[in-house]
Amino acid sequence: MLAADVPPAPAALAARAQAPTAIGIGEREFSIAVYRPRVRAGHLKLNVRNLGEDAHDLVVRRGGRTFATLAPVKPGATGVLRLTLRTRGRYQLVCTVADHAARGMHATLRVVK
Repeated sequence: MLAADVPPAPAALAARAQAPTAIGIGEREFSIAVYRPRVRAGHLKLNVRNLGEDAHDLVVRRGGRTFATLAPVKPGATGVLRLTLRTRGRYQLVCTVADHAARGMHATLRVVK
């Protein structure tokens, strides 16, 4: 039997099942790009890269409720926001620094079952 034919151990399967879904997020004046805008409900890892010249934060909201907030990321830097979204629907990704959201710095993340 070849190594490729050996089924993974139960612990490896459980770890793989719980691994967060990675989502790339690019922020710049005055937009947010979501590189995987539709994801399954569960554990998420938002990899945020600031491609702009100003610091930008990232807030995840839905229906007036805030689910997670990433502190401001400096220009050229990256940040990681881990969260769990169990309810399907549309979540708003917003930069709340100064008037950035009003100037178009928001995007939608769609969570499906």
